Amino acid sequence: MSSDADAKPVRPRVAPEFSGDYEVLSEGYYRCQDAELSGARPDPTCADAVDAYVVPIALEKAALAGLPVPEWFLSNELFPPPCVVYGVNPFSRGYAFVRDEAQREAAAAKFTWRKKYVLCGQIISDATEVVALRVVRGHTESPGYERWAADIDRVFRIPLATVRLLRTGDDVRFSSITVLPAKSLTPRERAWLAEPRTPPVAPGSDGLHG
Repeated sequence: MSSDADAKPVRPRVAPEFSGDYEVLSEGYYRCQDAELSGARPDPTCADAVDAYVVPIALEKAALAGLPVPEWFLSNELFPPPCVVYGVNPFSRGYAFVRDEAQREAAAAKFTWRKKYVLCGQIISDATEVVALRVVRGHTESPGYERWAADIDRVFRIPLATVRLLRTGDDVRFSSITVLPAKSLTPRERAWLAEPRTPPVAPGSDGLHG
């Protein structure tokens, strides 16, 4: 039987970090790191930020939580179009549509830094489009995507995020998460910052997209 002395101390929570940029080497990331080093639990944690911004990790986390994701791959060479490709290393976080063979070689060179790093590719169809969803503490101003916003917040715990979704007709799948600068927020989005959040959801829990 464990005693009170064996119990792990509960780390105090600190005020949420609302910069909207939690990339490694950013001020927002370092403020979260400083909070963790002081013994507190920031919102988001450094682990939350890495899980969200590194595309292959985000895809795995989303899939484990029940969110639909596209078929995807890692490569540092050529790959079959059509697909969306992302840089995985922290100095190449952009993305590009590769619709045909003519675009493939240039995209591979750009996002792998000429085979120094891997890229993450996501299989699409010719009809696929990217939807950029602004998510603020589980809310969005984009009609029809309210459930997506709530689910992304519960899974990733990133207070401010731009979420990219792949839409092909009625089929919508998670693609990636990137920054949402606080200075770009609308008045309605700023009001959401003061609202309480929903508790995090465990992998495989009900209530997410099937």
